[in-house]
This record gives sequence, structure tokens and C-alpha cells, in this order.
Amino acid sequence: MNILNHKKWILLLTLLVALLPASPSGAEPKGSTLSSYSVYSKGFRIGTITSSQQFSEQNGSPVIRFETRTTVKAAFLWLRYSLNTVESGILKNGALIAYSRYGEDNGVRIDVEGRLEDDHFRFDIREHGVPRTVTIPRRSYEATTMEFPEARLDFHGKAPVSIRVLDVEHLAVVAREYRFDRDATCTISGKHYPCQVLEFSDQNKSARRWIRKENGTVLMYRQDGSGAKSSYSVQATSIVQEP
Repeated sequence: MNILNHKKWILLLTLLVALLPASPSGAEPKGSTLSSYSVYSKGFRIGTITSSQQFSEQNGSPVIRFETRTTVKAAFLWLRYSLNTVESGILKNGALIAYSRYGEDNGVRIDVEGRLEDDHFRFDIREHGVPRTVTIPRRSYEATTMEFPEARLDFHGKAPVSIRVLDVEHLAVVAREYRFDRDATCTISGKHYPCQVLEFSDQNKSARRWIRKENGTVLMYRQDGSGAKSSYSVQATSIVQEP
């Protein structure tokens, strides 16, 4: 597999496992949450993801600080790939105001730092030792991929909803369509949880998520995705919430 297809394959694995500080009940999230996931592709377990979220308040506004650690090591006949990243950010009033991603992508160091300032989201990137900057006007997007926008959408009548989303994976605004699929049940460590299955798609990828709204937050139990030539599944192994 060439380098381009390596990239297309691993870009599918970026996902949000942070919690969303909003719900129809208006309840405010409190405490912290630790989530663990296994990553699968072609039926093989190829990695793990752990995510921690800390809820607090700043000048009367709810704040979430999250950190996600991803480790992937795939060794197929047609592909060998490794990924080790640490992703972190801050959401205030449900909106992303700071973001960073550090790590190695198949041995190549890639660092990204972003922040909302002066009505623009500015990303400073260093890849292969070369720096560059990407600036996105705040008015150009309605939400970011780090905010679980689908959990706040009204799917009355089950009609698809399309919004402009800042994709922090690709550092670009995309037109993403969200669809309600069905109500379902997820099983984690022998416990059963009611959830909703929602789908999304844009020009870069498509995926299906199993989520649940609880105590002012959104929990993600599973995500299955596909791209040009590959597919993956991220499945929760444990989700622990503390007051």
C-alpha cells in the first residue's frame, strides 16, 4: 500500500470521545469521566483509545477539559502502520476554544495547536519539521467535530440534517449530513444501555455512532466508519463517571 493510502486508512481512526456539556434537560455536567475503547479493523484488534474528561466552571460558564490517548499498531500483509497521539482541548459553553494534537504518525512527528481568537480558529502545524498555519473564520462553521453536534440536532420526522462543521482532523470546514438511524441497546461489561444510532457523512468519510444522553452529557459507546478503501470499529470497553 502506498503512502497516500496509508494516510487515508489511518485518518478514519480519528474520533471524538469527549463528552458534550448540553442536554435537552438543561442539566450541567459535573465531576469527571474516564472512557476506554478498543479499535478493530478487518476483524483484528489493532489499538486502544483512552479518554478523560474533567468538568468545571469558569466565570459561571461550564468548561470541559479533555485528553485522548490513541495507540494503533496494524500489521497486515498489505499494511504496517503505527500511530501514537495525545489529543487535548477545552470546550466552554459547549464550544471548542482550544485544541492540540501531538504524536507520531507512522514514525513522522506531527504537532497541531489551535485556539479560538479574534473570531478565527488558528491552527499552528508542524509536520516533517515544516511549520504552517491554517486560519478558519468562526462565522464559516456552526460547530466543530469535538462537540458532538449530532446530539443537539432535532431529527423530528427522521429527516437528515446538514450543517457546516469544522473538522479538526482535516483542519477544514465540511458540509456534514447527519441522520437518525434507530434506537438500540449497547452492552458494555455485561451491562445493557439504551442508546441512539446516528450516522454522518461528508466528502472525507462516513460513520455510524451509538450514543446516549445522560446527566447533561453525551456518552459514545461505539463508532463504525469507512473511507475510500478501508473500515474500522471503535468499541467502548468501560466508561466510568465520578461525581
